[in-house]
Amino acid sequence: MIQGDPKKVIWSMSLPNMLGSLLSNTLPAVELALIADLGTNAIAAMGIVGMLVSLIYVYNEVWGTGSVIVMANYLGRKEYEKARLALKETTYGKFFGALIVVLVCIPFLEPLLRLLGAKPQIMVHAKAYALPYLLGIPFSMAGYSSYTFFRATGQTIWAMWFMLLQTMLNIVLDFFLILGFWIFPKLGLAGAGWAYLISWVVSDIAAFVFITTPKYELPTNVFRDIKFTEVGREVFRVGFYAGLSNLSTVGVSVITQRIINAVSIPVFSAYQVFNRIVQIPNTVVSSISLMSTPIMAQNVGAKLHDRVKAFVDYCFQIGAYFLGAFAILCLVFPGAILTLFRVKDPTLVPLSVSALRIMAFVPLMSYITSIYVSYFQAYNNTKLPFILNSIAQWLFYAPLLYVLLMIFKVSPSTAFWLSTANSLLVLVLHWHYYRAHRRLIENHFFD
Repeated sequence: MIQGDPKKVIWSMSLPNMLGSLLSNTLPAVELALIADLGTNAIAAMGIVGMLVSLIYVYNEVWGTGSVIVMANYLGRKEYEKARLALKETTYGKFFGALIVVLVCIPFLEPLLRLLGAKPQIMVHAKAYALPYLLGIPFSMAGYSSYTFFRATGQTIWAMWFMLLQTMLNIVLDFFLILGFWIFPKLGLAGAGWAYLISWVVSDIAAFVFITTPKYELPTNVFRDIKFTEVGREVFRVGFYAGLSNLSTVGVSVITQRIINAVSIPVFSAYQVFNRIVQIPNTVVSSISLMSTPIMAQNVGAKLHDRVKAFVDYCFQIGAYFLGAFAILCLVFPGAILTLFRVKDPTLVPLSVSALRIMAFVPLMSYITSIYVSYFQAYNNTKLPFILNSIAQWLFYAPLLYVLLMIFKVSPSTAFWLSTANSLLVLVLHWHYYRAHRRLIENHFFD
């Protein structure tokens, strides 16, 4: 990672993960196509459960960000036993911690969903979908630990194969359980939740069994000697501010979507349609930002600061080409995109067209911001992105949305414009501090 052409390094590490993630994130598109026929309330229920899941997944962000940095550092120093401990303790921390959170949530599921905006016509869909989905969360978090280990050891090809296993199994089960093919009952939206749970259990078993075999470069048995050491504490400490940043983002997302849902269910549903559609292009480029963190971290350790900047610049080029093209498609062909995803509800279509056009450049701005975040994380600064995100989201986006929609009663679709403005503000703040940090490096501040 610290030698060779930066472009080749980025693509050799990112391409397998990109292919796996791209196919993995066709899942929301497939589910949207299958669920769209169930109506606006089912789509809204999916979005409300997604808010609850996002809150729980803040816990995953702490362990995930910390583990990728800690594992990469240990592997770079050839401390393989500590790298193994980092994998094992991250897996335990994620699984058992998430299991406790889920078991606490289940008895209070209905009031939680009501708090997040589930109205009576939505609640029946939301409860049926949420229960199996929540049970699958501990398994999905544990599975992501195995993907992190594959990436940290440079074996991204294996992460791709196990992502494909989980995704394909999930999609197959979606058809059987949502639509009721063959001997299976027609479960509707609940079928998507059960497909999620079953596919993650199966793929977890396959991934962790494989990691124990000699075929893997660094065999590790996560089922043996379950304990927590100083390595697990280090992983949690390093990822703490990344978790806070994610909590801030998710908290604002929950509040703002709750406001939108209270004002207009169709606008809220259009928001969910937009989020599902952009997951596919986001997944392609998010693999770049995901792999850029360990790559840049190793180069920072080797004090190759110019090489770090080269990685940042090239990552920007990739995003500009790909997400720029996607933005143009959203501006010019929103109707065709919605037809592709089988969005046909006459109330939902015009609002979804507005969402795609107004927020067309949000994925590009968010991606560029994520590269800045990876840059700061490589320099072991997870606190700054947390502060910058919090400023934009809590002092601008959330209060302004509340004032405009709840007090001044402006059009609910104004939320699309505010989301775009928030993404731009976050980007500008990160760009400003990135420039300041680069000036410090050019003046040899870190030498």
